[in-house]
Amino acid sequence: MSQCEYIEYTSIGRRIRQCRQALGMTQNQLAKLIGVTGSFVGHIERAEKVPSLETVARLSAELGVTMDWLVFGIKQRCDAAPCALYADLDAIMKTYGFRERGDDGKHKY
Repeated sequence: MSQCEYIEYTSIGRRIRQCRQALGMTQNQLAKLIGVTGSFVGHIERAEKVPSLETVARLSAELGVTMDWLVFGIKQRCDAAPCALYADLDAIMKTYGFRERGDDGKHKY
């Protein structure tokens, strides 16, 4: 089975918690940085809810890790600044006409 065929949300949650704690952040502090609630971060960490692509991108940027590492455990650190990652994601989504839904179900664009 390839990495793209199966995503283990429990592992994603564990990596998020590991990074958040290593940075000395609470769930509420991380949530404020990525634009969600503290309880939603807790749900992600416990694999009770699935984050949107935008939320995964914001998590990886704020935690200083690549999306590959966050989702699959591949490559650990990311040198790009969080703002650059957000700008890249926004540009790609707008270029290809994606209408990202936020965690509240509403379109972001």
